[in-house]
Amino acid sequence: MPSSSIWQIQKTEAHVLTRFGTVCNEALDGAMRIDAVIFDGDGVITNNQVLEGLDVKPKWRSHYDGQGISLLRAIGIRVCFITNEEGISAAALASMVERWNSLPSTINENNPNGWSRVDLYTGRGGVNKVTSAEEWLSANSLWWANCAVMGDDLVDVPMLRQAGLRVAPASAEYVIQDMAHFISRRIAGAGAIRDFANFVLHVRKIDPTTLPTQ
Repeated sequence: MPSSSIWQIQKTEAHVLTRFGTVCNEALDGAMRIDAVIFDGDGVITNNQVLEGLDVKPKWRSHYDGQGISLLRAIGIRVCFITNEEGISAAALASMVERWNSLPSTINENNPNGWSRVDLYTGRGGVNKVTSAEEWLSANSLWWANCAVMGDDLVDVPMLRQAGLRVAPASAEYVIQDMAHFISRRIAGAGAIRDFANFVLHVRKIDPTTLPTQ
């Protein structure tokens, strides 16, 4: 589909398939408005599968999604992960966040105007996700109306209900997809976050090749 064709769906209430994913009118409005995004962990950045029986919990993720996080940060969107996982189950996500926060473009004493740090809350599920999200939003002078949430299952429902823009991976449970304004083309752990980042950039007419990658 040509890149300009997404603008042809602005007057419809239906979800329409684009090269980024399935979108509705609210997704177009929200992509222009958001200044923050909250992601779940498993089922969003990773594929919701885990290899049991080991001392560590190996999980699958895509470098495309890591680049998607960088693209969102590069245009000033604050990023937070809130997951029900904790301890060893959250170790992979904690390691990713640590690496993202050590990228050269991240704000530090030598780069005071750099990208905002990625924040992480672990061991938070259901209504506790909402409490953690509100704590994060308040601490950063952000608002639900301008915040996107990407989740994949029932534990994310309370937080999705609060979000100004509701986002789901293609692999999310159907009850979550039915709530979503934007459903990615790719599944969790394999480009879902990048699809959303690409969509936001496209709606804002930002060329990703003009942005720093790390």
